[in-house]
Amino acid sequence: MTRLAIIGVGSPSGDDQAGWWVAQALERGGLSARLSCQTRIVALDRPGATLVRHLCDADAAVLIDAVHSGQAPGVIHRVDDPASIEKDTRVSSHGFGVASALALASAIGALPATLVLYGIEIGAASADAAPSAAVSTAVAALAARIEAEAVARWPREASSSVILSGRITPA
Repeated sequence: MTRLAIIGVGSPSGDDQAGWWVAQALERGGLSARLSCQTRIVALDRPGATLVRHLCDADAAVLIDAVHSGQAPGVIHRVDDPASIEKDTRVSSHGFGVASALALASAIGALPATLVLYGIEIGAASADAAPSAAVSTAVAALAARIEAEAVARWPREASSSVILSGRITPA
């Protein structure tokens, strides 16, 4: 049976929670129960190498994160080739970015066969910033898009068995 991981990445800083919000919307909407594959939906707080652990046991993964590319807040980006995203060159004692985590997963053979990355263009990411209307709208649209794609690919059949679901609390 296919194992699907849906991973919302973020931090508690304003619109940077966009990935979390999409994961929460999918969990609240009961997506796991409508799929024929084992599904784990998680929200990760600035995951670094932890992301690799969540990818290594999945056959397919959807990764959602906030992005800054200079486009207007609320624009949704889709990347089907994780090697095409920019590498994060910053060094931190708290870990490393999503691109570096994906490069590590690739190097050790831990990337799922199917990996789709979604980015929501964000505005303010300061701790005291309220969610922007554009990002809130994009979160709802992206949750609906991911749900439609997953249900089309893995529709629930009457004979389907175990469905796994994770708790949505930032790790």
